[in-house]
Amino acid sequence: MQTAPHPRPGGARIEQSGPGYRPLTKVVLLALRPDGRVALVRRTQCPDQGQLALVGGRLEPAEWLDEAACRGAAQALGIRVAVQDIELSGLLHYRSEMGAGRLCAVFTTQHWSGEPRNTAARDYNEVVWADPGGPPADCRPLTHAVLNQYVAGTLYGALAMPPTGAAEGAAAWAAEYGGEPRPPVLGPAGPFTTSDAISSAQPDPRGTK
Repeated sequence: MQTAPHPRPGGARIEQSGPGYRPLTKVVLLALRPDGRVALVRRTQCPDQGQLALVGGRLEPAEWLDEAACRGAAQALGIRVAVQDIELSGLLHYRSEMGAGRLCAVFTTQHWSGEPRNTAARDYNEVVWADPGGPPADCRPLTHAVLNQYVAGTLYGALAMPPTGAAEGAAAWAAEYGGEPRPPVLGPAGPFTTSDAISSAQPDPRGTK
């Protein structure tokens, strides 16, 4: 589903307060190779250190969704993606491990310039090309949910993430809101590589509808 052009007026006023539901919004981009594999990145920091995550992040103030998707790909993979070359794949409404409401906008692309590689060594240590229909078992729960929704061709999904323990919850909160977890968590050492992941068994269903 291709996105329509949107206005980009200069000096637009950004609302900072007011009534209504204002969840944190994440934007991810599924960069797909001709063989159908998608680029995932392995986290070096808490929460979910060592697990595979989606390429993307939170929506910034005054940023459009499609712009955020392209920015996330540039920051994590070092590739240039034009907004006209991405398509909206779906929307996931979920509750985080701490129970807070979240929205995740999912875009896809098969067109970019540059060679995908890990360009965010502070956050990730590896780029893995995975089969969306059989993702590795060490994906984050959100990664599994988004890939399952993409493969099913579902435009909208809703789920609740499994709760975490106290220590994990504190680290998740710090990561969500930009703080530093205590104690600091160091990522694994080693060369930054790109590899093809071997698909493993699907995780248990998490209530996606």
